[in-house]
Amino acid sequence: MVFSKTKLYWILQLFGWLGYVSLIGYFNFSSYGNFSTNFIFSLISIYVICVLVSHGYRSIIVKYNLLNLHLSKLIIPIFFGAFGLSIVTFFFKWLLVDIIIEQKQSFFLWSDFFFSIASWFVIYLLWSLFYFLFHYVTNYKNEEIKNLKWEAKKNEIELNRLISQMNPHFIFNAMNSIRALIDEDPKSAKIAINQLSNVLRNSLLMGKKKLISFAEELKLVEDYLNLEKTRFEEKLTIKLAINENSKNFLVPPLMIQTLVENAIKHGTSKLPKGGTVEIIASIEADKLKVIIYNSGHYNEQTSSETGFGLANTKQRLDLLYGKEALFSIKNEDNKVKTILLIPSN
Repeated sequence: MVFSKTKLYWILQLFGWLGYVSLIGYFNFSSYGNFSTNFIFSLISIYVICVLVSHGYRSIIVKYNLLNLHLSKLIIPIFFGAFGLSIVTFFFKWLLVDIIIEQKQSFFLWSDFFFSIASWFVIYLLWSLFYFLFHYVTNYKNEEIKNLKWEAKKNEIELNRLISQMNPHFIFNAMNSIRALIDEDPKSAKIAINQLSNVLRNSLLMGKKKLISFAEELKLVEDYLNLEKTRFEEKLTIKLAINENSKNFLVPPLMIQTLVENAIKHGTSKLPKGGTVEIIASIEADKLKVIIYNSGHYNEQTSSETGFGLANTKQRLDLLYGKEALFSIKNEDNKVKTILLIPSN
């Protein structure tokens, strides 16, 4: 159950002072073995006085925005506040308890006055410290939650921006592929247009989600590869080695498709004899490991100019998983090897 600040204040206020007067009653009963009627009324009076006086002090704190001050600037107000509350409480108690309830005829002794003031000062000092510290801790947590929400919103906006960049980029590449087919093989171009419509429909639906299953992403990748296979025919060889357990894993939409697209555009398609794109997926230590091999050579110096998908992938992984994800690309055995390691959600 979550209480509002005001409700929680009253719960702590009422039960806190109730605990205090209960201790007074307990020690009195331990000493005398019984409760007189006057003593019970005295306890009730002390309880009411403490609740009202401390609540009045809280009203002053709220009115003058003392909670917004730094803790170092509150030392003097807290001490003077506790001292003032002690005097007010002493005189209310003296008037209500000593004079009205117990009907004492003599004026209070100064020794009793100073002892009572010192006792009340300690009590109100503790009340003030608890009240201010409670609010500082609560405000700190609320501010932390607010910052986390703002950070999450900022990340969401950035992710949406990155995904929105991917669709036009993908469409541009796909249309270039189809344009090249129109003159060479009009029949294949017609098939490619139908394949492209399927890919676009699925990519638009997936692009609206934060995460999708690897099976959905793989279906999109296969559709895209079929589109490219129509264009390159025998010059493009496709190999898939997918662990069945990996298909239910959640992945960012269009991420693997973008890497496969990058492998074909900047690798296989640039080779006169074409080449191979191989995708291997497995589960390792509760993480999805995807390896993409493609024919060609990775040039790190020019990748920043030509490899839009690489920069996009790095940014999205960083926003979604931080340091828990891994992305690397390198040359290995006359091939380009791309490794993607995605943690579970």
